[in-house]
Amino acid sequence: MNMMIKVAAVASLFAACGCATSPVAFKPSSVPVPPQGYTVSGSDVTGSSDQIWVLGLGGSLGIQQHRAYKSAMGMASGADALVGMSIESHGFMLPPFFMIRTITVTGTPVKFNPPPSK
Repeated sequence: MNMMIKVAAVASLFAACGCATSPVAFKPSSVPVPPQGYTVSGSDVTGSSDQIWVLGLGGSLGIQQHRAYKSAMGMASGADALVGMSIESHGFMLPPFFMIRTITVTGTPVKFNPPPSK
């Protein structure tokens, strides 16, 4: 009987495990675009940030998104911002104890055009 309880407990933990991917947001740009516009400076870049949660304690989604954005900007040499940004969340969970969440930011790097001369 005791062995059956242990097997049932382990089986229920595996049944509760799961992976999920979901969109978090779509943003037209990472910062306000100046009136003079911008020039695309490369192909799409992707950055990510991982975070581990234990017993429901982890960090903030905003900080994790910022780290993923900084990671993407590191791939965009000389860019001022990203446009057409998509933000996704990927997670693995073993409730209620453990979760790993990865935030992925993808966008097109741009360089702002200089203001018109007078």
